[in-house]
Amino acid sequence: MLTLRRPLGALLLLALACVPARAAEPRPLPAEVRQALDDVLACERPGGGWTYVCDPATGPYGAATKIVIRATQVASVLGLASWDLLVLRSPGTPAAGLVLLEGYRLSGDERYLDAARRAGDLLVATQLRSGGWASEMPLSGNDLTWWFRLANRWTALDDDVTPGAARFLAELWSTTRDPRYRAAAERAFDLLVASQLEGGGFPLTAREPRLLREISPSFEDLPSTNDAATSGPIEALLVGARLLGRDDLLAAARRAGDWLLRVQGPPRQAAWAQQYELDGRPAPGRRFEPAGYAAWESREMLDALLDLADATGDRRYCAAVPGAVDWFVRSAIAPGCWARLYAAGSNEPLYVARDGQRVRHPPPPRPARPRREGRAAQLRAPAAAAAHPGRRRPLPGRSRRRTAGRARRFAAEPAAANRPRGDAARDPRAAADLAVRRWKPLGPLVWHANARGRPAASQTRAARRTALRVA
Repeated sequence: MLTLRRPLGALLLLALACVPARAAEPRPLPAEVRQALDDVLACERPGGGWTYVCDPATGPYGAATKIVIRATQVASVLGLASWDLLVLRSPGTPAAGLVLLEGYRLSGDERYLDAARRAGDLLVATQLRSGGWASEMPLSGNDLTWWFRLANRWTALDDDVTPGAARFLAELWSTTRDPRYRAAAERAFDLLVASQLEGGGFPLTAREPRLLREISPSFEDLPSTNDAATSGPIEALLVGARLLGRDDLLAAARRAGDWLLRVQGPPRQAAWAQQYELDGRPAPGRRFEPAGYAAWESREMLDALLDLADATGDRRYCAAVPGAVDWFVRSAIAPGCWARLYAAGSNEPLYVARDGQRVRHPPPPRPARPRREGRAAQLRAPAAAAAHPGRRRPLPGRSRRRTAGRARRFAAEPAAANRPRGDAARDPRAAADLAVRRWKPLGPLVWHANARGRPAASQTRAARRTALRVA
């Protein structure tokens, strides 16, 4: 997701779709863009890919998945925790690879392509038997550790892990024509199609063997929007359909879009829940995620539907926009601020502690503190921001213009009809509808509050703006 001023911003946003297999006419990049790309290069692992930290760019630091945490705890006692951690969770290796690939297409700088190829080679080497990837993959050198291949039973469909890797490999194949990248991308897309639920939504994970879903059912097997669990696959499937010429991928993306239209909330709550039952009712997730409508995920679902509208020309996918924007306008708890979850029916903000207990009010935001990896957190932010327009933590400006502007192209209404009349500007619903039709910013539909707060939000936001904005 790239926030750049026009005309360069428009050029970069169209680069993935419009630039041919080889860089057309290399030209100097603006200094800030080149610096951001060089900073991403500086944080690359010695063998390719990216981990959580930048200095050093190796080691098992920052693990968040249970299997890696427990393995690290046991191995550390024995002095054996010597593996690196390849991170795919957004913004991770696929996001960094995509932005470097885009940098190569625009500039012709072979360093960016070489780094993208190293990342692609690593993804090919670590692809799981399922055809996907885990969000964190422990490496010994450039090989996946034996114990992880043996013990891991989860393939991540959320957090743009498998969808992001599939999209990156497809883009890398379109640039290099290396058949290894296409073969790995095809396997990943096959997994996405196979993992799609009967109703059209996507679960958070693909667990192996499938019998696990019967023996030990989990909310992770149910349709979800949390962490881009459905919007990420939609965007990946659209890229795969375009680059690989596979109609089945476009059909799967349409089924997911149709599911999103069906499960959108009622008129006064035309948003999306984080988690759903198979029958389309909002469902709880983890202990601190009660059933309710989610601000962040609703923005992601709008982006996915508008991607579908762009790809197919089907205006049905734009029908969800005005009601959702109306809900955003009415549900802000402060200027530019939304709760993470809202109760079904009452639309009351839900604040829940990690132990599942409701709290009356969220704590005040904590001041941003330097993280252990220091500048590395800021360096990876531009990579994700440029590489994927529909992922978590987008840049504020572009998401507003994108959601409103792309919907407007399908409205096809005369300009005179778009002017505020009477009390329209003072009516939130009318104002929201006019904002969509007039391609006006809808307000920062990106930052939201929850019970824990987001201490690094302002730091990350500033880094993204500074690194990839062109004067």
